[in-house]
Amino acid sequence: MTATVALIAEVGWGQVTTRAIATRAGVPHGAVSYHFRGKDDLLRQAAIAGTLQALAEPLALARQARDVHEVLEGTLAWFASGGLRDPSTVLLLETLRQSMLDSALREPIATALRTFRAELTELVRRDQESGEVVAGPPAAGTAVLVAALMDGLLMHMILDPELDIANAAEAARTLLRGG
Repeated sequence: MTATVALIAEVGWGQVTTRAIATRAGVPHGAVSYHFRGKDDLLRQAAIAGTLQALAEPLALARQARDVHEVLEGTLAWFASGGLRDPSTVLLLETLRQSMLDSALREPIATALRTFRAELTELVRRDQESGEVVAGPPAAGTAVLVAALMDGLLMHMILDPELDIANAAEAARTLLRGG
């Protein structure tokens, strides 16, 4: 599975072969076929495991954060520290593309995203009650927008590595506070 995740990130979903997986894993080619119901099954299982592992960090951040601002700042810090060069980012993008075609791949990841948004919703709700986040919009809607903002910034930074997100970060902070 580890070899498959690494290959998906390195060469892309469509270029991974069972022979390359076996070579990378240091196992006979037949072992790959023996343990999985074909290449698609192995790719799906590996992508789900790798993606859920990659999503575990933002979920842990949301669960441990004192407020939604801390989640936003943690995400921005990850971007600034070179997170875009992490192989898990490529895996996420490859899995996203493939999940449009494969509901068995999409559903476990959608479940993890729902959990993340639920954690964000609770943070927003608490922050709205304390006055740290503007109280007008529904907490669940604000949480979806914060998650989409982080995903959108990721996409923009991938496509335009020279993008300076400082202004976008300040705008997000100001909007969340209702200023």
